[in-house]
Amino acid sequence: MTIDTHPSSIWWGSFTLKQEQSKQWNIGPLRLIVRRMSTEWQIAFERKDDHDNNTTIELIEDTNELPESLSENSRYVFHDSTEPLLVTPLLPDRPVISRPSTPFNLTAGEEVTLYVSLPLWLELAIDSRPKKILKIIAIQRPSDTWFGPSTLEGELCYASTTHCRLNLDEIPQRPHRAITPVLIRNMADTNLSLERLNLPAPLLPLYAAVDGQLWTPQVTLIREKDGDVAELKIDNQPPKEAEMAQLLSESRNKAGNGSLIRAFNAVFS
Repeated sequence: MTIDTHPSSIWWGSFTLKQEQSKQWNIGPLRLIVRRMSTEWQIAFERKDDHDNNTTIELIEDTNELPESLSENSRYVFHDSTEPLLVTPLLPDRPVISRPSTPFNLTAGEEVTLYVSLPLWLELAIDSRPKKILKIIAIQRPSDTWFGPSTLEGELCYASTTHCRLNLDEIPQRPHRAITPVLIRNMADTNLSLERLNLPAPLLPLYAAVDGQLWTPQVTLIREKDGDVAELKIDNQPPKEAEMAQLLSESRNKAGNGSLIRAFNAVFS
C-alpha cells in the first residue's frame, strides 16, 4: 500500500489505474474509492461528520478496501476501461449564502473586501476526447436555504457552514473549499446593513494556486441604490492572492458583467 500525505498535495488531475487496482482519496470529510476492472469502473464514497475541521489530504495509491464496503457505490460499464480517470474540482451548482461572524454596517460611499469560503464538488470522468463523465460528488453537501423576500420571489441556494471574513488570514486553508474575494462598493446614499451575502458560485471559474489552495476570481458587488440589489462584476483572471494560479474548471453557468442580482440579506423566514 502506497500513501501520499501532505498539506499541499494535489488531489485532482489525471490518474492511470491498472486493471483491478483501487485508489482511495481522503479529501476533508470525503472518503472516495475508485476501482478499475477490465470493462468497468467502480466508484464508492462516504462522508464524515466533522466537516470544517477536517483538513486531510491523502491519496492511497493501492488500497485494500473495496468499493462495495461503502454504502454509496455505483458501477459504470465500458467496452474498454484502459483510459485514465480524470478528477476535477467544481464549484457549487447553486449560489451560496454566507454570513459575517458579526453583522456590520457599510457606510454610504465606502467599500470593503470580504473573503468567502466555498464548498466544492468533484467530477469523476474518463479522460478521453470527449471526456465521459461518470459521477459528480459533493465533497461536503451544504444544507439548502431560500434566498428572496418571499416564497414566490427568490431562489434555492446553499447555506455556507463557515463565516465570511474581513481578513484573509482568518480563513483556514482547507482542501475541500475554495476562497472568493468579494469587493462590496456601497455607492448608495444609505448605509448597508450586511447580515447575509449571496455569492453566485455557478458563475465563477475555479483556479489552483501553486500551494494547492483553490480560488475563484474576485467578485465585485456595486450597490447604487437603497435595497438589496447590486451590480455584479467578475474578474477575468485569478485574484492577486493566488500565486501562479492555473485554471482548473470553467464556470458552470455564464452571465455577462453588469447583471443585477439580489446580493444582500434577503432570506425569507
